[in-house]
Amino acid sequence: MWFTILIVRKLRGSEWSGVGIAVGGGLIFGQIAVSLPPYSRIEYGIMFFFFTGIRPWVGAIFLLLATLAGQAQPVSGTVRDNRGQPLPAAAVLVQGLQKGAITDASGHYSIQNVPAGTFTIQASFVGYSMQRRQINVGGGPLTIDFTLADDALSMDALVVTGTFDPRTKLESSVAITTLNSRAIEQRAPRSTGDLLQSVPGVWADNSSGEVGAKVVARGLAPVGNDQVGYQYVSLQEEGLPVMGAQVGFILVDMFQRADLTTARLEAIRGGSASITAANSPGGIFNFISKTGGSTFSGSVRTTGGFYGNNKGLGRVDAEFGGPLAKGWGYHVGGFYRVDGGARTTPFMANEGGQVRANVSKLFAGGRGSLKIYGKYLDDRNTFFKDIPLTNTLTAGYAGGVDPVNINYSTTFLDVSTQIPLADQVRADNLGTGPLRTFNARDAIRNKSVSGGFDLSYDLGKGWGLGVRAKVSSFDQAYIQFQGSTVLPTIPILTPSATLPAQLGYLQYGGATLLGAAAYSGVPAAQRADVTAAVTSALIPSLLSPTYYDAQTGEVLARVKNGQLDPTVPNKLGNYLFSTAPLSFYNTAQDFIWSLNLTKEIGAHQLTFGSYQSRTAIDTRWYADGVITTLSAHPRAVRIDFPQPATVPAIVANDPALNATYGPLFGTGRFNATDANGFSLHSGLAYTFTHNVSHLGAYYVNDIWKANNRLTLDLGLRYERVRQTGTKQGWQSALALVGLGGLDRNPLTTYNTGSRVYNGVLFDYDAAYTVSSATGKPVATQTNPDVNGDGPGFLYDYLSWSAGANYKLADNTAGYLRVSRGNKAPELDYYANNFVNIPLDKKGAIETVTQAELGLKRNGRRASLSATAFYSYLDNALLQLFVISGASSFFTDPTFNASRTLGLELETVLNPTNRFSIRAHATLQDAKYARLTYVNTIDVTNIFTESFAGNRVKDVAPLIVDLTPTYRVGKFSPYVNYRWFSERQGNRRNSIQLPAYGILSAGISGDLTTRLSVSAQATNLLNSAGILFFNGYGLQGTTVEDVAVGGVKRPDGTVLRGTDINVLNALGSPVFARPVLPSQYTASVTYRF
Repeated sequence: MWFTILIVRKLRGSEWSGVGIAVGGGLIFGQIAVSLPPYSRIEYGIMFFFFTGIRPWVGAIFLLLATLAGQAQPVSGTVRDNRGQPLPAAAVLVQGLQKGAITDASGHYSIQNVPAGTFTIQASFVGYSMQRRQINVGGGPLTIDFTLADDALSMDALVVTGTFDPRTKLESSVAITTLNSRAIEQRAPRSTGDLLQSVPGVWADNSSGEVGAKVVARGLAPVGNDQVGYQYVSLQEEGLPVMGAQVGFILVDMFQRADLTTARLEAIRGGSASITAANSPGGIFNFISKTGGSTFSGSVRTTGGFYGNNKGLGRVDAEFGGPLAKGWGYHVGGFYRVDGGARTTPFMANEGGQVRANVSKLFAGGRGSLKIYGKYLDDRNTFFKDIPLTNTLTAGYAGGVDPVNINYSTTFLDVSTQIPLADQVRADNLGTGPLRTFNARDAIRNKSVSGGFDLSYDLGKGWGLGVRAKVSSFDQAYIQFQGSTVLPTIPILTPSATLPAQLGYLQYGGATLLGAAAYSGVPAAQRADVTAAVTSALIPSLLSPTYYDAQTGEVLARVKNGQLDPTVPNKLGNYLFSTAPLSFYNTAQDFIWSLNLTKEIGAHQLTFGSYQSRTAIDTRWYADGVITTLSAHPRAVRIDFPQPATVPAIVANDPALNATYGPLFGTGRFNATDANGFSLHSGLAYTFTHNVSHLGAYYVNDIWKANNRLTLDLGLRYERVRQTGTKQGWQSALALVGLGGLDRNPLTTYNTGSRVYNGVLFDYDAAYTVSSATGKPVATQTNPDVNGDGPGFLYDYLSWSAGANYKLADNTAGYLRVSRGNKAPELDYYANNFVNIPLDKKGAIETVTQAELGLKRNGRRASLSATAFYSYLDNALLQLFVISGASSFFTDPTFNASRTLGLELETVLNPTNRFSIRAHATLQDAKYARLTYVNTIDVTNIFTESFAGNRVKDVAPLIVDLTPTYRVGKFSPYVNYRWFSERQGNRRNSIQLPAYGILSAGISGDLTTRLSVSAQATNLLNSAGILFFNGYGLQGTTVEDVAVGGVKRPDGTVLRGTDINVLNALGSPVFARPVLPSQYTASVTYRF
């Protein structure tokens, strides 16, 4: 008798059993149960074969046949599109086993250890329809190749953003747009903000260049602060926010870049963002990176090009990845680029890059996955600001000697100077303290390091675990220019009937000589007489400036007692230009984690979770003043004016007064600027803050599959946000030193108005003693907890979202969702307000209520997503800084509301196999439901106005984006046209920004399976549509307070400087920022 023991591998069982017994000439099987310990991912079946009258080699044959029939086999192949090109990062999955793989750059995949049996294997890739095939495993290795058809709306793609349960777009009850790496490449975006314009319902102002975009989803635009560009939406990487909190200039898109490592973008508008994202009820934009595949692969792309101003750009992207041991994979990539700039600057506009890397693991038996990732970014960027234009907003200002070009000019100048470090200035180190250097060439230096992980794991018995965590460090040196003011070449000290006084260069340090504060040390009995005598003597000198080119020393113009000197050619024209050089240094440390626990109970999937973040941000903000020519290529202007020769008698006859004010008189000259044209050292901002934001959220969600067609979900999210910190107070150099300023020289007026630390450090939510002498707070704290809710300010609120998805057919579904989200103030609420006063007023919790009704249809020739939406933003703060003549003030805080009704349409049409049209459109009616503009602070300019019913500024009622593509052989040429309807330039709706369109085109081709080429031309017709309006720039005018016929006070009189007709008649420029001009690029991509 002969017997054979056969060991067979199989997957997913708990015990091993089986005995086969052969008696006589036949096989008779009996079974006994056997339990053995598991080995790795494999379980064993044991069979005993007993043979009588059969030679041993027959048993060996049975053994071989049984082994071949029963052991696990590999399944491999390729995934390609319908043009035969490989699809890297496509997902291939064996259903039921949850075993899968990701394709490499050649489109190849390999799944090991697939057990014997019949299974369904599927391949999917964002932008292509999922394909399923039935396979029989057991007869040896299998090769299964897939060819995926286009599905540009990605209805079959699994979406992980804004949901607690990954599901396809068709099955989701939210508005989702997905863009894969190929779609992103075709858009050739200039920035993250530019790319997000591919999403219906989203408007982005990306005219500032590569960074600093303003992104508005579904009309949810800031009512007050415009500085934070991603105010109601969350910009994410790997499912977590890029930053947990923001302040002013250290904004999220400064630290996010898309490159070849990006696998796809998932964009959620409204809906479930209220409960799945932190403090961001408007939407989520999540960038997901590639992971390593089953074989080593990668790609390299080189891009070169130029702008219409002949400035060049070059960029190299690279990525590669592959397998590691025991199911691990890795992926590494990044980019580096140099960019001369779409607008002409005297230095390189953008230079730098990033490196991203991850290792990933697919757990045995499809139990889940783990991704560990890191990123290092070091990038230098330029933020393009508004430029001087004609009042028609259609051409550059031509009033100077160097006409401005609306497409290519900037107000940047190449300038550098040294300035005392304002926070280190003390009475005992004047003139000897440390210095800082402003150098315009430094631009914005953004550096960040981050690392994190994303874990999902099937715990068994219906339980699942998801954990994400990330730690980040950010460092930013923001060296830029901001603000636009027009200065008349001839100062005008007296207001007219229609215009405030136009002090020109004197509005900076020189004006201190005319202010009563300069003479505060004079005995009260003499003060009025001394002030009148000294200022009267100074006025002829103040009206006699000489203007020089700061670099060459050339005299550009001279004024004598309020009249141009005819012996000196005027090379300035009627106006100069003034802007603020910013030296803003920001650092941040960020820790974010989230935990999800899911449980399947029948048709319900429950999720319980928590999200926690701690963000600490420190700001050191200095702002100076510089005066330049008003021209296409600004040059710094140095200014001086003569001393009056005769000392007034009231000063000369008093030794004490003569010692203080006598040095103002003589035969020398005052320096209104330093040698480099800086008119004010640290005089326009001094903001030193330490901010900490703790956010803790707890949420629960239920997804109920009521039947095969109907899915319902309901979620609740409770958030607590605690914001703590400190802010330094400041005083002017005039108060610290007197007329001598920081260098104790009364003839250098540019440092008289400097802001320096005053020794007071304000804690959030604390009250302080007020000095009886000055009326200002001092360092003594009287109440550390004004609001009585613990350290700093506490905001807590409950958000919710409910949705339903009904599958009308296999390719058609409708959905309904209603949500209510909340948002605590951004940290810049404290940085930008509370100037030299205690931070004892809590900010407002804004609420966003949304409803949407959508229809999705996936077809071979046509796919459609249509969503009607309603959004209501409530309790939004409006508090504006207003300059009115010689005074400036913050308006009273008011809390306001806006509402938007709209329709989003997204479609892809494929009339033929070669021709396709992708289009999306947004139709929206965004209005202020409640908007009150109030001032009771400045008693000379009291007003109360309601802008209710006005359209929300900047939001276009109609946006259309159309992209037809035609495939010719290996090449696919395309055209893209975007059109934006007329918008409002201010809240008053007195400025309209004209409609405009942008035409772009390109062509891409796959020369081989490894080599691709492409070329793009963006804004072919050099459109100069206006995206941002910043007012007339004349002293005493504002963006809001202009109207035809002027803005009237309650008594019916018209405020000076507010009548648009009067301002236009002056021939001075207005300031606005057009869209970026033409760009032409070509790229070559090699896959290996």
